Amino acid sequence: MTETHLSDYYSKYNKHYYKRITLSILMILIFRILITGKEPYPIDMTGYVMWSKYLAVIGPSHFYSVFHVVYAPFFQYFLWFTGKIANWLSVSYDLHVFLIKLWSVLFEFIGAWLIYVLSKKAKKPETGIIMAFAYLLNPGVYINSSIWGQFDSIPATMLLGVIVLFEYRKHNLAALLYLVAVLTKPQSGLLLPVVLYLYFKDFKLNKKCLIRLTTGLVSGLILYYAIVLPFYTPTKLADRLPKFIDPIYWLFDLYFSSIKDYPFATANAFNLWFLLGGQIQHDNMPFLGLSYFAWGNILMSAALVFAFICLIRGKTSLYSIAYFSYLVQFSAFFLMTKMHERYLLPAIIFIALASVFEKKHMILLALVSFSVFINHLYLYIISFGKVYWLERWDGLAMTISFITLIAYVLSIYQGCRAFIRPGKHCLGESYDWEDN
Repeated sequence: MTETHLSDYYSKYNKHYYKRITLSILMILIFRILITGKEPYPIDMTGYVMWSKYLAVIGPSHFYSVFHVVYAPFFQYFLWFTGKIANWLSVSYDLHVFLIKLWSVLFEFIGAWLIYVLSKKAKKPETGIIMAFAYLLNPGVYINSSIWGQFDSIPATMLLGVIVLFEYRKHNLAALLYLVAVLTKPQSGLLLPVVLYLYFKDFKLNKKCLIRLTTGLVSGLILYYAIVLPFYTPTKLADRLPKFIDPIYWLFDLYFSSIKDYPFATANAFNLWFLLGGQIQHDNMPFLGLSYFAWGNILMSAALVFAFICLIRGKTSLYSIAYFSYLVQFSAFFLMTKMHERYLLPAIIFIALASVFEKKHMILLALVSFSVFINHLYLYIISFGKVYWLERWDGLAMTISFITLIAYVLSIYQGCRAFIRPGKHCLGESYDWEDN
C-alpha cells in the first residue's frame, strides 16, 4: 500500500471512529435524559424544589434562617438559577424537578470528558474513551443523579477538575476550584491533604512562589466571600468576632451543625458499621472499649497514612493521585461514622480514572459501582412506602455491606501491589492495555 493510500485509509478510519464516538455520546445523552424523568427520592427533592422556589422569589439573604438547611451554599446557586428559569417559564413541579436533576447529569458528562482529557495527557486516549463511557453508563452514577435526584457528582467532577488543573500546573486555579467544591459539599474536604501536598510540593521560598501563594490566598478570600456573603447571617459570636471573621465561622458552624442531624455509626450506608450493628445507633455508644466514633477516626487515620504511602511511593504520578483520591473517598465511607448511602459515589470517578492505567482496577470499579447502585436502589424503593430507615440487621444491607468489605480489602491489596510492593505489571508501565 502506497503512502497516499495509507494516509487515505487512516483518514477514513478516523472519520468512521469519531462518527461512532459521536453517535455513542448522543445515544447515552438520550438515555440519560429519558431516565432523568423518573420520580425522584421524595424527601430530598421536595426540599430542593421548595428552596429553589424560595430563592427565586425571596432571594438568599435569610435563606438559612428560614429553613433548616445543612447543604453548603454553592449548591443553592444551582437551585436559585433553576427557580428563576422555572418561574420565567411557569413550569410544572415535575419539570422543575427535571431541571434540578439536569445539573448533575451535565456535570457527569463534564466528568467523563475530564477522564478523557487526563487519559490523553497520559497518552492513553483510547482507554480514556472507554472509561469515560463506563462512567457515563455507570448505574451507581446515574441512580444518584438521574433517578434519586442527588448532586454528589457535581463536587466529584470539581475534584477531578482540581487534579486536571494541578496536572497543567495551574496551582491557584486548582485551589480555587477546590474551594468551590468544598462550598458545594463539605465531604470534598476529605481531599484537603492531597490538595495541600500538590500545591506545596514544588514550593520554594522565592519571589515567584511567594507571589503565587499571596495571590492565591487573596483570590481565595474574595471568592469565598462572593459565594458565602449573600447567604450569610450573623452567628451567635458575631458581637465577639471581627466582622470579616464571622462569615468564615458561619460556614464552620453550619457544617458542624449538619453532622449533628444524623449522629449515627451509620445512617443507611452499607459499610463496616452496618456489618457491626451500627445502623441508627448513636456513634458515641461503646464498641470494643471505645466508641463507634473513636474507632472510625482511628481507622480513617490509618487509612490516610496508607493512602499517602501509596501516593508518595507512586511518585505523585497521575495514577497514584487518582488512586489516593479513590482510597480516601472509599475509606471515609467505609470506616467513618455518620455516613449516608451517597457518600461512596465520588470514589467511582477516581477508580474509573485509575483503571485507565491498570485494567485490574475495573474489578474495583464494578464492585464499588454495584454497592453504590444497590444501596441507593434499596432505599429508593422502600421510600415510596414511607420507610426511610433500615432495620439494624437488615439482611440485604448486611449482604451488600459484606460485598463492600470485599471491595475495600481488595482496594488495599491492589494499592499495596501497585505502589508499595509493585508486582510485574503493577504500575501500569510494563502493561499498556491499549497495546494488548
